[in-house]
Amino acid sequence: MSKQQARALEPHVLVLDSQQSYKRPEEDALIRFVRERCRSFAVRHLPYRLSPVVLGLPGLLLHLFLLAAVHTFERAQWMYALWVLCRVLHFCLDAMDGTQARRNGTQSTARHFWDHWVDVMNSAMAVLIVAQLGPRQGFVFLPYVLLTATGQLFFYLGLCRYYATGLMRDPYINHLWNYVFCLFLGLSVCLFGVSILEEPGFQLTYSLLSVVAFGAGFWSLVQDLALMSRSPLSSLRFYVRILLAPALILGLYLLWLRGWSDVFSARALVALAMGSLAVGVHARQLVNKPPAWLTAESVLFLLVLPLSLLPETLQPALRHGLLGVMAMALLISMYRYLREMISQYPEIGFPLLWLSSTHRVVHQHVSNKLAA
Repeated sequence: MSKQQARALEPHVLVLDSQQSYKRPEEDALIRFVRERCRSFAVRHLPYRLSPVVLGLPGLLLHLFLLAAVHTFERAQWMYALWVLCRVLHFCLDAMDGTQARRNGTQSTARHFWDHWVDVMNSAMAVLIVAQLGPRQGFVFLPYVLLTATGQLFFYLGLCRYYATGLMRDPYINHLWNYVFCLFLGLSVCLFGVSILEEPGFQLTYSLLSVVAFGAGFWSLVQDLALMSRSPLSSLRFYVRILLAPALILGLYLLWLRGWSDVFSARALVALAMGSLAVGVHARQLVNKPPAWLTAESVLFLLVLPLSLLPETLQPALRHGLLGVMAMALLISMYRYLREMISQYPEIGFPLLWLSSTHRVVHQHVSNKLAA
């Protein structure tokens, strides 16, 4: 990369392995076992012409349903059982879709972006779900801060590392998050009932495990920064640009939005703004363009300041309206990016459910660098 390219913050070329995979997994024996069983199931039992795109939808819809349920009804044991099922199903289908794409020749930058867009949206909804399902008193403050602030920040900075180095790691911290906030929380309530959430011993354990999970997250962040420091893009300008928007969003949340009576709107606005940053930098990488570090959704998020100056009676409707506009803008951005990426590989396209009978396997090197 030339100095001129580095100054323009052109994304680093993607690095794929012999299986045309973008990830370098870091996983324990249990995760490896489940992942390999899922991949074996995909090869043996999934219809050959089934599109890998559709495998992202069940987890997305289940997260959306559970998100609506936990913020509509009183907490019940079935929610925690569904929470565990939701996370496990998403993990299993996420392990299958890449295998299915390589199997029937539908791997492309568009499908790759869709896979990560689903992951980011599921992560945003998971934060909103588990913040509602967890304990609400006692030692709840620590997990609350960690979940609503640093969780999505790690996801965003991981994609910034991908942008700067071309290396996509599947860090162990993702699995540790599920062990603590999915299995420990969900299975504990499934076995002992909702009343366990009020026990001091459970709350203390939950908080200590939160520290362990996010301590591992900070170590992963240090590794990411070390990788980015060796990139040609590494510069003061680069770090300012990737950190300015999240610092602004999370800072406003801690100083302003946490005082809102409508807790869900405050959390959801932050989740959408941070999710938009993550998918934005990743999408620009895949179409080989310098990223817009402050996305349209992030700019819309800043409207919480002028809206807060209006009469209190208008606040609930305005906040919900802003949330709806941000969600719609995120969907429109996703659609526009997909169209641009599909045009790069028209012979593969973006089959939503089923491959046509005329489909032929296209084994080619998929990259974010267009041919000269």
